[in-house]
Parts: sequence; structure tokens; C-alpha cells
Amino acid sequence: MLAHQLRQKYLDFFVSKEHLLLPGAPLVPVDALGNLDTSTLFTSAGMQQFKPYFIGAAIPPKSRIATVQKCLRTNDIDSVGDFSHCTLFEMLGNFSFGDYFKGEVIPWTWDFLTNVVGVDGDRLCVTVFEEDDEAFAIWRDVIGLTEDRIHRLPESKNYWPANAISEGPNGPCGPCSEIFYRVAPLEEMTTTANLTPTQRYLIDDDAGRYLEVWNNVFTQFDRAETADGKPLLNPLPKKNNDTGAGFDRIAYVIQGKKSVFETDLFQPTLEQIGELSKRSYGGSMSPVDFAFRVVAEHIRSMTFCIADGILPSNEGRGYVLRYIMRRAVRYGKMVLGFEEPFLHDIAPKIIASMGDFYTELKEREELILRTIFDEEERFRRTLDTGLTQLRQLLKTEKVETEKILPGKDAFTLYDTYGFPLRLTEEIVQEAGLTVDLAGFDKAMEAQRHRSREASGEKEVFGAYRDALLQVSQQNPLTEFLGYTELSASAKILAIIQDGALVKTASASPNSVEVILDRTPFYAESGGQVGDTGVLRYSESDTVFTVDVADTKKVAGYFLHVVNINDGALQVGREVHAEVNREQRLATMRNHTATHLLQAALRKVLGGHVYQKGSSVSPERLRFDFTHSSPMTDAQIHEIEEIVNAQSLADTGVIIHTDIPVAEAKERGAMALFGEKYGDKVRMVEVPGFSLELCGGTHLNHTSQVGLCKIVAETGVAAGVRRIEAVTGSGAYAYVNRKEEALAHLAGVLKTNVHDVATALDKLISQNRELTQQVRQLKSGQGVAQVAELTPTTVSGVAVVCQAIPAADVETLSNLADRTAQHLGSAVVVLGSVNEGKVTFVAKVTADLLSQGLHAGNLVREVAKIAGGGGGGRPDFAQAGGRNPDKLEEALASVPALVAAQKR
Repeated sequence: MLAHQLRQKYLDFFVSKEHLLLPGAPLVPVDALGNLDTSTLFTSAGMQQFKPYFIGAAIPPKSRIATVQKCLRTNDIDSVGDFSHCTLFEMLGNFSFGDYFKGEVIPWTWDFLTNVVGVDGDRLCVTVFEEDDEAFAIWRDVIGLTEDRIHRLPESKNYWPANAISEGPNGPCGPCSEIFYRVAPLEEMTTTANLTPTQRYLIDDDAGRYLEVWNNVFTQFDRAETADGKPLLNPLPKKNNDTGAGFDRIAYVIQGKKSVFETDLFQPTLEQIGELSKRSYGGSMSPVDFAFRVVAEHIRSMTFCIADGILPSNEGRGYVLRYIMRRAVRYGKMVLGFEEPFLHDIAPKIIASMGDFYTELKEREELILRTIFDEEERFRRTLDTGLTQLRQLLKTEKVETEKILPGKDAFTLYDTYGFPLRLTEEIVQEAGLTVDLAGFDKAMEAQRHRSREASGEKEVFGAYRDALLQVSQQNPLTEFLGYTELSASAKILAIIQDGALVKTASASPNSVEVILDRTPFYAESGGQVGDTGVLRYSESDTVFTVDVADTKKVAGYFLHVVNINDGALQVGREVHAEVNREQRLATMRNHTATHLLQAALRKVLGGHVYQKGSSVSPERLRFDFTHSSPMTDAQIHEIEEIVNAQSLADTGVIIHTDIPVAEAKERGAMALFGEKYGDKVRMVEVPGFSLELCGGTHLNHTSQVGLCKIVAETGVAAGVRRIEAVTGSGAYAYVNRKEEALAHLAGVLKTNVHDVATALDKLISQNRELTQQVRQLKSGQGVAQVAELTPTTVSGVAVVCQAIPAADVETLSNLADRTAQHLGSAVVVLGSVNEGKVTFVAKVTADLLSQGLHAGNLVREVAKIAGGGGGGRPDFAQAGGRNPDKLEEALASVPALVAAQKR
């Protein structure tokens, strides 16, 4: 059974059990409501996107859901290359939100593994929480396992979260039951007679003779604490099931392989590596085979990361990706012998083998390959620099004497240049030295501590969580009317003040959040800012107006951020909500222009361009996109022309609603990196030019954009560029400012605006001629001054030290050279104060250098007296000072300094 067949059988099986199939989340952890999960860098489990459902913050579309989730974990990244570790893997998940429980899911688990995909049931054993008699009984009485194959384990091993009962945290928790496959032959298993079956199992598991393939987590308790701090487990009103099964592991079990690298998930990639490197993969632990697996696994990880919008950088997710890529390059270059970039030649194998299910791989193939190539090319220079740095470290006096490379230096190689400790040790040992491992571990732990502090867990819904949980128990989600309406009557469902629900809110300097049952206000999302406007209500024949400063959306509720200056708002009050029409229209201009801009960028720069972020406000638009080099002026001009041509075309903007996501992708709709889309999506189309998935507000016709002007193009990160532009009235104001500046310049030049360029060219040419004339005059003056500079004799050396009024560096340098040439053998030190700055130059003729005289050392000491410093070559140097009053004193020190230098 091939991997893609296993994946489909799993999905078909749980569809037969009335599960709703949902797409997996992107590797950037976004939950089912579209909120970024900041508690972790990557999606690392199938249940991660469903956190709002598990904690009761939102209602799932169905009580039974199944997914196949791509996951990334990097805890053991340096172990990748052995037979078992992978950074990227797939997790099969089936979830119950208050529906089925142990009695259903345990039999389903056994049925799928043994009957559907043919795993040998005799090689399976299971673990349960030591106090979970219910699960134990189902495995024994329903499935028919003998008790010696059902192992009761403590909360440290079979509870979620681990040790939750004794250590916390408070909240949902429960026991789990794991399924293990025996990978070792029976004759290798522990048979010690005086041990219990569970004790023998633990020995064999630690020895790697069992492989975990499945885990059912039964969330059935809400942990709390008594007044004296003792744990208290309260049964949840609705019990949940969270299943996570290792797709890659099950694949190599049913294919009868020894590791996932022998399955069809990796064989095409390994064959491609062998073909390109002219080497053969032997499936051993040799350095070459280890490198084969490193490259194959890491190429898969980087391909999936880039497809989800993660680009190499020096922080967060981008840093992890960069390290994965560097590790692959290092092994490819140093072990497999790739002297030129090669990763981009192997990645297409991953895309071809997995792109049918993970369609984003094929959709973004151009971006993936371009990013991989650019990063590898960049790192190859870094790798060579790192090797040079290591060689220099090994030659330092301290290392050569002590025969030990300091741990902090080894860590710098690891952290900055991507050198694993193992590689550094090998190179150091070849030189007959060792590495300070304790120092390395100390530096590593310090970095891990910083990382843990920087990525501490945060609440999914921040300060609003408790309030929104209460709101969701009594009220439906906010109905959004803003696609067609800019005003509407509504009722206040809730008021949140300082994170807590209140019944009434009066005039206050602080804002409060108001939740309405229906609203025309667009909430900040997808880069578009939230609407502003007013809420109006009447009381005792008086109309009160409350300003809406912003609109946010959390867990499906629209939060209107209001400032109450007069009157009071109450829960249940009827209000009239009015969006600021002018601000909304300006925002819509910029949003529609953003779509036109992305299409134009892809047309001019290529299909590798994808949106990496945006900000659409009434004032301007900002668009971040994938591209590795600055745009030329010609490219910017061409893109601007294309956007404005679309505006002039007056094309109707078509909004498609409730389109199946698969259909949208088939039609070529552009999707936002890292965005979580449901089964049905909304598409915004400019026929024949642009088609994007988008939930924002847009114009009816492209002509409403008006003029679009690009005002800036900059880089924001490796492989990411940023364009800023203005439209409509913003573009009109921008052009007006430019015209005013041009008119002012024309006035200064005493010409008309059409001839400004010609007048400037003429002025610059005249200035160049005058500058040349000044130089010639100063040069003539210099000849005269040379004759006036009379030397004194110091220790047999002709010395000139003189202040020259208002001379610049060039004048002083020319005069020093002429004076030295005139005298034939001399030390010349000249100084001047020009525009408040002190400047010194020193010149020593060639015949005096052997006598110890040094212009750089001399002028440095002179400048110190004037509060400055400098230096330079033995024959010529210059310096500066901060104290003009000390010029004469500084020059007066020259004879004594010359006498001290002369040998």
C-alpha cells in the first residue's frame, strides 16, 4: 500500500463514521477561527487548529471532524539523519467534540489498523493510564487483548498534559491510550521471568523495540484545586476525543520497511540525490548514507515551509527554516560533494510526489525553487567563511597552548555559521585538539533560556477570553452586513470594559468594546483596517452619538472600540450603527488597488511573487511580497502603468461568495500565505486580470481607484520586498505636493517647470567649472605659500609646522606635498580651522622613514592636543580635532615629537 493510498483510506474510513473532512492548517499555526496561535512557532499537532473548539470558545461546524495535518517539530533536529527522526511529518487526526468517546474510538482504532490497512495485530500492544479502568476494559473485553499486552502507566506517560493531575495546569485534561507496534523480532524481546509484562514492555520500549503509531487522548476532566491546593478533577459536561496517529510510521509498518526513508515517501528523493551526486544510498549509518537522509528530509521540510509562506530569516520561523537549509547544504557540500547549488534540483521530486494532496506545493513551485536557490547560494559563502573562522581560532595562541577550543567559540560556529558540534569536533580532532563541551553546553542552555522566554505561551484570545466565553454561551456570532450596507439598526449584546463584561458604560477617558448582534462595521482582518464611525441612540428626546474608533474581530464577535463622551450605553439598548463612508471608500480604493498591484507584480516580475503581508488603510496601502532583489525604476514604472491602465479600463469587480475552496484553487485564485480557509470561500475577481480569495471590502469598478502612485519600494527581510502606494485623493495630494516642490524649485532657478531639468544641468555644470577654477587658484596660492613656509632644524631634520587659514583637507594635502617636494627632505605638519573644524596633515619624505619618523604616529599625537585623533601611513597621514583654540598649541608640539621619534 503506497502512502497516498494509506492517506485516502484513513479519510474514507472516518467519513464512513460520519466525520466532516477539513483541510489541515498551514505550518504557521493558525486556528480554525483564523487567529494566529502565538504559543508555538509551528503547527505541531492535528488538534492545534481546533483549540477554540476544545476550550469551548467557539462551536465546531460538526461534532466529528477528521484531518490529515502536516506538522513540523525541531526539538531533535540535530538527530535527523538517523533512521527515525524527521522534522516534518504528517499526523492523522479524528476528533470528537462532545460526541463519541472511548467506547467508539478504541474499536475504530483497532479496526482501521488491523482490518483496513493490514497491520499485524499480534505485534501490537497498548498503554493506558493506570487509573483508567474503562479504557483497560474495552481493550480487554471488546478488542480481546490479553492483559499482558495492556500496560497501565502513570500520569507522566499516559495523561494529557503529562503530570497534569499532580502538577497542573488547571483546565481540560484527561488520560490517553497509546498503540505500539513491535519492530523487533520475538527473539530479541525481554523475557526475564521475574519481571511483570509492563516492566518488560518498558525495557523493550526504551531499547527501541516498539514504535508508537497511534494515540487517543480522552479529555474528560476539568482540573481545579481545592482551597488547600490539592488537585480536583471535575468531570466535563461534554467529553472530547483527540486522536493523533503517525502517518509516516504507519506507512513504513504496512510497507514492511525498516524506516520511513525506505518508503515511497522518500525513495524518489533519495534516488534523485544519488543521481546528482553520483553516489549510491545503502541504508546504513555510514557518513554518506547519513548525509543522504539529512538532505532528503530537510528538502521536504523546507519545501513545505516555503509553500506556507515561511521564508529564511534570522528570527522565529524563518530562523528555523534557515538552519534546516544550512544543515542540508553543509552535508551536501562536505559529505556528498556538491560544489554548486543543488537543493533546487531535488525539491521538484517532493513537489511531484506530494503536490496532488498538498496542492500549495504545485501552486507555489516557482517561489519554492527560487527561494531555495537564493538561500543556498547565499549560505555557501557563509559556510566558507565559517570554515575560515574555525581555522583562525585553531591558530590562536590560547588554543594552541591549552589544546582546547573554548565552548563559546564552538557555539558561535554553531549558532552563527550553522556548524553542528559534531562537525566542529571532527575538524578540531584532526588538528589534535579537543572542544570544551561544558562551555558549549552552557552557551547552548543560555540560548534556549532566551528562546523560552521569548516564546512564552499566550492566551489564544488574550484579555477577552473569559468575557467572550460568557457571551458565546448566550448569543450567536455577530452578523456582518458591511458588504452591502454602511448603516444599520442593531442591539447591544455585550459591553467589555478592561476585559470584563459590564451591563452599563458611561462617559470615561478609557475606551470600551461593544458587541452588537449585527453590524455594518468591517473588523480588522486580512490587512484591512477596521472601520470607524458612530453609534447613535435616543433617550428622552435627546440623540447621543458615540464615536467608534476601531473595529476588531475575536472568536467570531465584532468588537466596536468606542469612546463615550456623553450619555451611557447599556446591554440590550437599540442603536443605529453608521460607518464613516469617506474613510471606508478610501480603504476600498486601496484594497482593490492592492489586488491590481499583486497581479501587476506577478506579470512583470514572475510567478514567484506572492503576498507576504499587507496594510490597507484610508491613507495608503502597503504590500509585502516575495522577491529577492530591489526593483528597477523601469519595473516600478511598468507596474504603475499596468495598475492605472486597469483603473482606466473601468472593469467591473465581481464578488463570488460561497465557492468551494477546491473550485477556487482550480480556477487559479490567489490565496494568502498562512491563511486558514474553510470549505467555502469568497473570491474577488477583476475579469481577465486578477482573482484572489479575500474577505475584505472592495469597489464596484476599477475606475473608482482613480490614480495609483507608487511612493516607495524597499526591502523588509531576505527575499521580501515592500511597496507603498497611494490612490484616489491620496494620490491627488501626493501629486500636488510634488508639483508644489517642482514649482518652488523652478522659482529658485528662475525658469518654468518644464525647463527645471535643463536649468539644473546647467547649474551643475557651472558649479563644476567654478570648483575647478577655485582649485587652480588655491594651487597657485599654494605655490606662493610654499616659498613662505620656512623650516626649522630638529635633530638634523628640516621641520615645517604651520597654521594655514581656512583651508580644507585637499588644500592642506597639496600644500604639504609641494612643501616636501620643494625642500627635498623634510617633515611637514600643517593645520587649519575651517567651518569650526580642526584639520591636520603630516608628510614625511621617503629618506626619513628609515630614521624612525612616522607621519601617522606624529599627527595622532598632535591631534590629541586639539581634542581629536587620527593617523595613517608612515609617509602621509591626516587627523582632526574638536578644539580650534588648541590649534597653535598642537602645532607647537611638533618639534619635540619629531625629536622623540628620530633614531
